Amino acid sequence: MVKFNNWDYANYYHTILDNPYIDFELYDKQQLLALTSCQDREGINEALIGGAGGGGKTKLLSALALQFIEFPQYRCLVTRKNYRELVGTGSVFDILKNIDGLKSTESKLIKITAPSGAEIHFKAFNDKSHKQDVKGESYHTILNDEASELEESVLKFLYRSLRRKADDWIPLRFINASNPGGDSTNYLVEKYVDGDLPYIDMSYKDNPFINTKTYEESLSNLDYIDQQYQMHGNWHYKPKAGDLIDYDELTDAYIDVEDYNQREVQLCTMGMDTAGKGRDNTVPLSLICLDNGLVVLNDLEIDGSAYPEDTVCEIVERQCIENDLYAFGNEEEPGGDALYATRYWKKDVLEDLIHEYGFIFKGMRPSKSKFTRARPLAKAVKDGKLKFSYHLKKKLERENGLFDQFIYVSPDPEIMKTKKSPDELDALGYAWQLMKKYVPSI
Repeated sequence: MVKFNNWDYANYYHTILDNPYIDFELYDKQQLLALTSCQDREGINEALIGGAGGGGKTKLLSALALQFIEFPQYRCLVTRKNYRELVGTGSVFDILKNIDGLKSTESKLIKITAPSGAEIHFKAFNDKSHKQDVKGESYHTILNDEASELEESVLKFLYRSLRRKADDWIPLRFINASNPGGDSTNYLVEKYVDGDLPYIDMSYKDNPFINTKTYEESLSNLDYIDQQYQMHGNWHYKPKAGDLIDYDELTDAYIDVEDYNQREVQLCTMGMDTAGKGRDNTVPLSLICLDNGLVVLNDLEIDGSAYPEDTVCEIVERQCIENDLYAFGNEEEPGGDALYATRYWKKDVLEDLIHEYGFIFKGMRPSKSKFTRARPLAKAVKDGKLKFSYHLKKKLERENGLFDQFIYVSPDPEIMKTKKSPDELDALGYAWQLMKKYVPSI
């Protein structure tokens, strides 16, 4: 059991309760963290807070950032992986910039400045090389928002900037707030959840300031994987093949041709995954967005030959004629010459069709793992937004076909080495990305 002395309570009263810039309440678990984060006045106070969503992590980080804002020497750093999330609606910066008496700067140097001269800085670390940005900087408090999304090397490097002058009394703090599921989940589990350093589980069930029932209903709409992280706060869950979707959910998404061929097509996009040297298939496929908002996989070709150009041209022209193809997304293989691949398909193979029909050609460089890329597709099927034309049944359900790929795609690269490359799943992903780009409402 944590024990607090008179200094702990006095410090909490003067820097939190009596702080003119903190105009919101903290509930019991938030108060506990605020108290424990200052207990060690000589060393470093560390903790992980979070778990499931809705626990009030952002409000707590805002309070911690403001805790010593009335003291001129105080310096605080708030981190996030992406700039958009760092300063976006509902972020720590968004909360602090609207507080009367504080000055915000949102240019190259993002910070909050108090009349006392104290400063709260904000930095995004979407690349591990950006960790060098804190070299030579000193902070009393470092707050890592959604810490599991930051790379482990970044989290470790940030400690070097946690320091103060010898005669400075403000405690040093390194606080991670996060849901599980990011790249550094295992690191945080070993150090905090299963380790010796403090971990305070905070979720929507603890937070008295939100409507628990409504929030739980929102979380229930997430896919199975995100439910493990956001609803259950399961730090020990590891996604595996088969977690995305089951076969029945895929076959339930069939739609008959007669149910959609009389509807107006709002947009048509295509995606293509090209075969690697001497293996796999080249797969072009198309999606159509109907006037009722449904997106249908309506055409699919699979070419395992060394020369798939004719097959690709045939399906592209078919979709240009039948559905006024708007955009074509071609995979830029990360292991090859992406520029050459784009030039070859755009200039040498499809140039005449592009000139005749005027569709957009985009080279699409894959990002993250195949498993991660497949998640929005599986969710779209489950949500009833993505359908499969029944006339493609034999192709979709063949051995190692698209439906099988949905089932066996895995986040484990070693497992994927033993499986056929999910070419059809990747091609579907590129077509879906384009559809989402041009029809954001789906």
